[in-house]
Amino acid sequence: MNKMKRFVAVAAAAVLCMVSMTACGNSQSSDNNNKAQGQAQEQSVSGGAGSATGGFEFSKSGVTVAMNAPAAELVEKLGSYSYFESASCAFNGLDKQYDYGSFVLTTYPIDEVDYVNSVELKDDLVKTAEGVAIGASEEDVKAAYGEPATAGDYSYTKGDSKLLFVVKDGKVSSIQYIAVTK
Repeated sequence: MNKMKRFVAVAAAAVLCMVSMTACGNSQSSDNNNKAQGQAQEQSVSGGAGSATGGFEFSKSGVTVAMNAPAAELVEKLGSYSYFESASCAFNGLDKQYDYGSFVLTTYPIDEVDYVNSVELKDDLVKTAEGVAIGASEEDVKAAYGEPATAGDYSYTKGDSKLLFVVKDGKVSSIQYIAVTK
């Protein structure tokens, strides 16, 4: 029963993170069919509101996404997306959500610059740098990231980021990179 309570708490936290994108004000959404031209080159982006270094990073199509990194260049390099925005609850400005199909990148604003707040993996077509994808086993998570600090709570902190795995019935059902902001 205690394991179930932890699962519900972790799942609720993940849902709250996504719900917060819509809970604080008016929203707009649109589609961006602006495809990235040519083959993206491997690039790591750092700087921004936090250190954006030494933390967990997500990579797709040669573009490396660090939490708390400036988002504008990354958004364009990642290619075509669907867009959603809403008034930020925690910051002055708009939180933005870019849906790339297999993953969703969210941002937060500071001084008219958007920074990476989270990346949520939505299917098994994308995976973490250590090879863990939706549908992986609980054992795969432990092999890649070690034993969790609290049994059943697969949340790992590194630098200015967290990596959260929701495990249900022994399989990964959700993966989310989350920026640690001050």
